[in-house]
Amino acid sequence: MPTRTFFNLSQAKQQRLIDAAQQEFSRVPLHEASISKIIATAEIPRGSFYQYFADKEDLYYYYADYLHKQAHNSLIDSLQVADGDLFAAFRHYFKAMTTEIIVGPNAAFYKNMFLNMTYKNSRKVSADTQKVHRRHGHADYYTAVDFSRLKISTKHELSILTHILMSALFQTLGSYYLRQQHGEKITVAQLDQEFEQTLDWLEHGVAIN
Repeated sequence: MPTRTFFNLSQAKQQRLIDAAQQEFSRVPLHEASISKIIATAEIPRGSFYQYFADKEDLYYYYADYLHKQAHNSLIDSLQVADGDLFAAFRHYFKAMTTEIIVGPNAAFYKNMFLNMTYKNSRKVSADTQKVHRRHGHADYYTAVDFSRLKISTKHELSILTHILMSALFQTLGSYYLRQQHGEKITVAQLDQEFEQTLDWLEHGVAIN
């Protein structure tokens, strides 16, 4: 996480570093990223960078956290559109995230992230996503979900279900870049169909009674 010194900066200076992070981590994956290029783009001395962040990994995960906050707000919006129906909300949310991850301004960042994901990175990103969920709009999220539509009754159970849904969503979207890398032609419509099938299994079950 950034130091207190970073948060004491003006919004304009913070945004310059965020923009520099987006540019560099979109250009290359984390392990190839250059602090020299980041500080040149942000127009700050190297010494100042280390007053704000421990290293490039620290900035990378802060930037990922920054994107997760925006995504979380999008999920809340989807729940409101769906009148609290969690599965309908995730169908709506998937379309929004498809746009963000595949054709949005951060598409190159996500492509680098998915194609260079390691076990360590995936655990870190997953943990940070859950922290975002706890810190930003946690109460709003649970209030927005209509529990009467679900066979669960506690916040803990909803947290587990949400984690499963999120994992399915990002696995489906991440597969877009992985399959492209292996020469497979995959369309957004196919991704939507695959995620719809996954949601249908989770919502209605797979076993025949």
